[in-house]
Amino acid sequence: MDSLCGELKNNQMKIRNLFTLAILISLCISCSSSKYVNYLQEQTEVVKMKDSLQFNSLDESFYNNRLFLVGEVHEVETSPRIDFALFTQIHDKIKVDIYLAEMDIAQGYYLQEYLKGANEMELHKILKEWPVYIGSISKQYRNKWNKMRTYYAQLPENKKFKLVGIDRIADFELVRKLLKEKLPMKYHGEIHETNDSLISWSKNKLSLILDKEKSHLDMTTFNLLKNIEYNISNYREIRSRDTFMYQNFKRFYEQNQWEYNNIYGGFGFSHTLQGYNYTFAGKVKKDSMLPYANKLVSLNTLYVDSKLTVDSRSLPKFMQDKGKAFTRFKYSQDNRLFMYIKGIADYKKVTEPNSISLLKLDAQGSPYLNSTRGTKVKKLIPIWDAYDIIEGTYTTDYAQYLLFVRNADWIQPDEN
Repeated sequence: MDSLCGELKNNQMKIRNLFTLAILISLCISCSSSKYVNYLQEQTEVVKMKDSLQFNSLDESFYNNRLFLVGEVHEVETSPRIDFALFTQIHDKIKVDIYLAEMDIAQGYYLQEYLKGANEMELHKILKEWPVYIGSISKQYRNKWNKMRTYYAQLPENKKFKLVGIDRIADFELVRKLLKEKLPMKYHGEIHETNDSLISWSKNKLSLILDKEKSHLDMTTFNLLKNIEYNISNYREIRSRDTFMYQNFKRFYEQNQWEYNNIYGGFGFSHTLQGYNYTFAGKVKKDSMLPYANKLVSLNTLYVDSKLTVDSRSLPKFMQDKGKAFTRFKYSQDNRLFMYIKGIADYKKVTEPNSISLLKLDAQGSPYLNSTRGTKVKKLIPIWDAYDIIEGTYTTDYAQYLLFVRNADWIQPDEN
């Protein structure tokens, strides 16, 4: 009996020691570092949530890039606002020629027509099968495209931009509609109604049809149809969306001589991380045949004390809103259970609640040039994928700027 009591006491002591150690580790990793804070104090611009979202700290070296990628978490309230604000600021400064959209080729085509003022297709139908499901039903995203349409309308002709969808096909019905608009009518009966049959027809016949009709088609229509054929025919072969976006980007780059164009892309966070070989940004940056090794900049977003709206099925049952298709819950990347970014305390130290701040990570002498602090993720409960830092890489290999959002859902109090 005495030995059993002694064993229980030893086990309790071990548990207490482990608990104490966990607390100490937690406190250590949550502390800010003066070296990083001192740097960030000189490289951070804080914009209060109630203010217009204009970043005056973006300098000439930033605007000398050719490809600007903004990475967001789609399901956070401020994401459409950030995308619209950054795109219009960059466009007003240097003129953006191409807006890359995380949409398929048909969705991108009809959204471009929508921006130009066409009323043939309503916005909700264009976005119906968007892979960003929350974006297809979100009022904020629809408002963003309405604002973009208004913005586009007031631009002079020499400042107009082109929106291009480069993602894997998500809406086959829109693809069929576009084929019927662009192919001669005599081929409309061949456009199959099932996806598998359409893919097989595209592989076996569409390329031959286009070669036969090339002389009767203008070059813009011919290239569009060739790109549709490529996207349909390779739908089963290329499963990765990042790979598909990269391949489409290269095709459009070569077809349209984009070398000297300024290009902007608003994407989900992971697609814009440059340090990996499998992401869109990583593939583009590392392709020696493309001119973006030193002309690509990523601005990636982190969030604290914000909220996220996600498909309930993607969450553990204890986190779901019972009986609801979507769950809205607190999303904070300083949460030690689900996602904790080592060094996030430094970002909090130089920013304020209810703000969206721009932090430049790669200025001369930056400690982030030789550290993974501010990027490396720790978590105890795996809900979302975390990206392991590749050995020998540093924070600025993944992004050069950070958009740090605090209290994304904050609403300005009524002053009346």
